[in-house]
Amino acid sequence: MPSIFWISLLTFATTGAFAVAVLRRYVNQRQWHLLAWGIGLLSYSIGTLAQAILSVQFDGFLFKLWYWLGAMVVAPWLGQGTVFLLARRGKAAWISFWAILALSAVGLLVVFGSPLNPSAYRPGVDLSGQFQQIFATAGAARALRSALAILLNTAGTVMLVGGALYSVFLLQRRQAPAHRIVGVALIAVGGLLPALGGTLILLGNPDLKYWGQLLGGLLLFAGFLVSTRERPALAPGIRGPA
Repeated sequence: MPSIFWISLLTFATTGAFAVAVLRRYVNQRQWHLLAWGIGLLSYSIGTLAQAILSVQFDGFLFKLWYWLGAMVVAPWLGQGTVFLLARRGKAAWISFWAILALSAVGLLVVFGSPLNPSAYRPGVDLSGQFQQIFATAGAARALRSALAILLNTAGTVMLVGGALYSVFLLQRRQAPAHRIVGVALIAVGGLLPALGGTLILLGNPDLKYWGQLLGGLLLFAGFLVSTRERPALAPGIRGPA
């Protein structure tokens, strides 16, 4: 099996466990940011599972699912979770939500309506270097697919990473507990690593992109656990800071 398979499988397991933890918390707390994060993380997990399978054999449905989830769903829904968390009042978060939902649906129709050229597939080779040849679309259809991917992926990364960095700034100003600041900082770095996939490839080893996906998932998970950790109980008669 190629290294892409094993790294992607590890990423699937990590982000899958993270998705389950977040969605279970959503079921208990019914908070919208948890639902959006859960959707993004579940998409992250399923996308990397499809990526693992595609590294050894081709399947048209899995290829389209991999592209749609990775290029159009994961980043914007993770970013939307951060927007819900920061913008608890007002309409901005809901405008963003409906825009992402609509664009994700349009992307689904565009991607799954595109014809494929399976003969262009090469097993064990980085998919980001061959997906343009596998998609048989050209002209306006290809331009629309690419534009949606760039728009959604870029906007989602900005919302996730920018929102996390802004949270760090606010938490520092409020002198929040150190573990919350560290946790949110880990989320910022974890959200940035998968987005740097193309840059990591330029370092000379395509596997670095997949290690970036895995490390990004681990840092997001760690950041979530650290930032939402309950404060230790104080002994009777001892008061914490107001």
